[in-house]
Amino acid sequence: MINKRNKIMLGIGLVAILLLIWSVAQASSLVFTFNSPSFSGVGQSSHYLTIENLEKSRKQALIDKAEAEERRLDNELKNTAIEIFRRNLESMFYTGLASQIINNIFGEDGDKQTDGRTTIDGYKVIWTSTDKQDDEDGVSVIIRDQFTNEVIWVYTFPFQENE
Repeated sequence: MINKRNKIMLGIGLVAILLLIWSVAQASSLVFTFNSPSFSGVGQSSHYLTIENLEKSRKQALIDKAEAEERRLDNELKNTAIEIFRRNLESMFYTGLASQIINNIFGEDGDKQTDGRTTIDGYKVIWTSTDKQDDEDGVSVIIRDQFTNEVIWVYTFPFQENE
């Protein structure tokens, strides 16, 4: 015979079986889908843009790194002791040359030259003077390209200002 306790247990078991059958009926079948946008097509354009931007950023970083290293090596070569000496010597040479040109234009009567020219590193430096005390454009210095004869720089100034 079935007593009351067994009836309760049977009822609970029956309810459990019905819930199990109901949950199986509600479940959907398993379907495989790709998560990658390259295969599924969902979000594909943004995926491609992301990949392209990553590739471009990496290439640019490599280019920037190479350029920075090249600049570092150039600066290292420019700052050697002999290179600094050469630049200082060249600067002093150009200063002395400019001083000689000024002495030729404004020097003593025996040393004066009303015109002259010299070539420096592919450029012609030409100076002329009218030798007139009151001439506003009495002295001109022209720098031209030696090969194309193109005027690079023109400077005019009075031979001597009126006092």
